[in-house]
Amino acid sequence: MSAIITSKFRLDTTNKFVSSLADNQFYMALGRPNAWTDDTTPTVPYENDYTSNTLWENMFAMKRLDATDIVHSSTRNLWVSGTTYIEYDDQDANIESKVYFVVSENNNVYICLKAGGGTSSVNPDVLGVVTTGVHATGADGYVWKYMFTIPNADVTKFLTSSFIPVRRITAAPAAGSDAALINQWSVQEAAVAGAIYNLKITTAGTGYANGTTEAILTIAGDGTGATATAIVVGGIITGTTITNPGSGYTHATVTVAGTGASGALRPVIGPVGGFGADPTNDLRSHYVTVNKAFTGDESASIPDANDFRQIAILKNPTTLAANSAAISGAASMVIGQFYKILTLGNSSAANWATAGAPADYVVGTVFKAIAVTSTGTGTVGAIASATAYNTCPSLTVATGNTFPSDQLIEGTITGAKAFVVEYNATSGVIHYIQNEATGYGTFTVSDYIRESGTSGAGKDVTAVTASLINHQSGDVMFIENKTATSRATDQVETVRLVIAF
Repeated sequence: MSAIITSKFRLDTTNKFVSSLADNQFYMALGRPNAWTDDTTPTVPYENDYTSNTLWENMFAMKRLDATDIVHSSTRNLWVSGTTYIEYDDQDANIESKVYFVVSENNNVYICLKAGGGTSSVNPDVLGVVTTGVHATGADGYVWKYMFTIPNADVTKFLTSSFIPVRRITAAPAAGSDAALINQWSVQEAAVAGAIYNLKITTAGTGYANGTTEAILTIAGDGTGATATAIVVGGIITGTTITNPGSGYTHATVTVAGTGASGALRPVIGPVGGFGADPTNDLRSHYVTVNKAFTGDESASIPDANDFRQIAILKNPTTLAANSAAISGAASMVIGQFYKILTLGNSSAANWATAGAPADYVVGTVFKAIAVTSTGTGTVGAIASATAYNTCPSLTVATGNTFPSDQLIEGTITGAKAFVVEYNATSGVIHYIQNEATGYGTFTVSDYIRESGTSGAGKDVTAVTASLINHQSGDVMFIENKTATSRATDQVETVRLVIAF
């Protein structure tokens, strides 16, 4: 058997991930303040529960991903003079791995409709941006179709050395918008479905009269209007010129008439919606770029006095009951809040406040409350919704001692151990993590905390506070282990990820 996973499948998966931000809560998380065994060589993450569990143990902060933080992406193919580019071909079995579109130094994106037979030497930018049609052929013989210009905001946030952001605009840009958006909208609106912009010569033939008129080309198919002329040199067909691309073709044939014989050509048919109607389709944009900035302590929400070696993306983590976030009974739900079903009681749709969900629910279903009902039973957990969270548990001790970041501390009464993530000398709060290296002992009020393995002075524990987030409650969608990045109060760390589907 022969089978393929199509680009459409990958693009559909990418689209679903991007659109799922509207119905779910995604967070980018930071963790692993402690060094790897070899801190220059991060441990390789694996697809198993152990990797996910240890991620939660070492996590200390997470920040919500918003729709503005994620975008479709495609490979960045810079136009460079002297490079041979591949023309778009709807029958090319390996088109996705070939450079058939380029990005200029001005961040204009073009598809190559026809290669010139050699290297490209004319920057498509000098041909002028054409939003409603195809560029005239340059002196190098290349024909380019302008697709869009990357908006300045996207250049700043999402452009990388290897990938470009790609969007489909869903509504006409407002007056005064970035010219790039206005131009792209013009391209989308002017897209011609099923046009023929090129003819591939499969057999050059013999005996045709030199010139452009003796080899007569007739294009027939399920569309209309396509016309072309042949270029004959030395009695053979050496090229063609599309005089009208037509529209509406899904299949077509070319008949060659004239004084010669055996000439055969194949039409190259554009996408069903037309080039530019959906650039994420035209450019095979089954990548996403995620960009999130962590600014200092995010208004005292997250630690900023340590470093991180892990980045993760979490889907729908829940908050703790101890923090008034796990809710029992539908009557307690807050309108507009996302919830996850933890246990089932009365599972009738009429008794759960939700929108667009199936009639019968299962544990793990996420929904948005849109009404309050008093008849629902079972247990639901509130999905995290705040901008940022400190995911560490904490101890409160009397102020005065110093507990440096990464210090191993110990409760002399309980024997529990932990690594310090951050200590606030003003409030006496120690945020900490526990992992395999520390064990998982339980601190208690009146425990006595000091540096592990020493007999020095410490402090009595006056309060033990659980994490704001239920560990293991969300789905781990992405993990990256890396070398250390230090955080600081006056610093912004921008995390930019490119994920392939």
